[in-house]
Amino acid sequence: MANVIDYLNWRGDIPFDRDPLNKIDAVIFACLSYVNFGGVVPEDGMISIRDACDRFMELHTEEELKADKSFFSSAPDLLKTVAATERFGHLMLSDYADHTDIEDMVQFAAVTIHLSPDELFISFRGTDDTIVGWKEDFYLSYMTVSAEKESIEYLDMIASKYDSWVIMGGHSKGGHLSIYSASRTSDETRSRIVGIYDFDGPGFKTEMKESRRFRVVESRIVRVIPENSIIGRLLLGTTDPIIVASTQKGVMQHDPLSWEIMGKEFVTLEKNTVASDVFDMTLTTWIDNLEPDAKKQFIDDVFSVLEASGETNISAVASCGLGGVKKMLARIKTIDKGSREQVKLLMRIFIDNWGVVWASYRQRQAALGKSGSKISFVKMITSGGGNDPAEVRTNESI
Repeated sequence: MANVIDYLNWRGDIPFDRDPLNKIDAVIFACLSYVNFGGVVPEDGMISIRDACDRFMELHTEEELKADKSFFSSAPDLLKTVAATERFGHLMLSDYADHTDIEDMVQFAAVTIHLSPDELFISFRGTDDTIVGWKEDFYLSYMTVSAEKESIEYLDMIASKYDSWVIMGGHSKGGHLSIYSASRTSDETRSRIVGIYDFDGPGFKTEMKESRRFRVVESRIVRVIPENSIIGRLLLGTTDPIIVASTQKGVMQHDPLSWEIMGKEFVTLEKNTVASDVFDMTLTTWIDNLEPDAKKQFIDDVFSVLEASGETNISAVASCGLGGVKKMLARIKTIDKGSREQVKLLMRIFIDNWGVVWASYRQRQAALGKSGSKISFVKMITSGGGNDPAEVRTNESI
């Protein structure tokens, strides 16, 4: 099935004045913000995507790029493909910002892409697949993070600097920042925002979603999530999402370069996976009902388990070996009983064994069929998924 690279090869020769911006173009712009444009995009002035690519390759060796094992290590390759096209290569970049402080859990970056003298696209960088990055996404459930404040400042700076219509977007936290800054900026700036693209970004707390400022921009939001979305279903979603197919499995569907495309549209699906729905129905609701201090403790507990695996990236945790799983289980045993089952549930979602767990559930349902009992799917997976159907008998249905 085709993906973003196939789209670029197919439509890369068609300029924007002949075919306006679409959702696939927007996700490409969102992904470009993952490129480290430090020393590439001038502090004052602009540089074309094509020239920025040449400059980037001068600053970074192939060996350096190959050594990058992060979630978006493919961003430089995407930049090279984008730069070679007629559609994107001549577009101008400006105002690259990057503020990262791992100790204080600050990750903010953005770049502005000029489609024409009258229209620009602000691309907010999202979360990479580091455990620290995902932890910040979860922290959005109970506190305002510094990246949210910086996104407002960045939007206001761009709006004052350029007299253009504004489109905004981002992947993961970048999608969240796009909505947050659009809803919190001035009325004058907000009136110039014509589109907001949220690609699998975390949602918002109830009070934010019910605010007047949010309702003003709600109709301009395009929200896209993969079939097995986890981050995109954290907190309350902003609008009904477009659910898309992915060539990846598990949490790795968070990678938008894996999303399937046909023509200039995403390949869409009617519903999310069981894993995504369980996360949304149980964990998101449970977290939302906790007091702020309890939320922080739960989030710290979850990510201490992930860190116990010895890995630094979610993608590595998702396929960690038996040794890593044993260390994670040992850490779980030290967690307060009040949240231990929810932590175990989340671990099962993060690790790529969902198909096995689901098959086990169906097998055990069949085994209990004659007795009229049923197993709660949620209860089964938090119990450890043993083979004895008598372990978790309940009258609950799935």
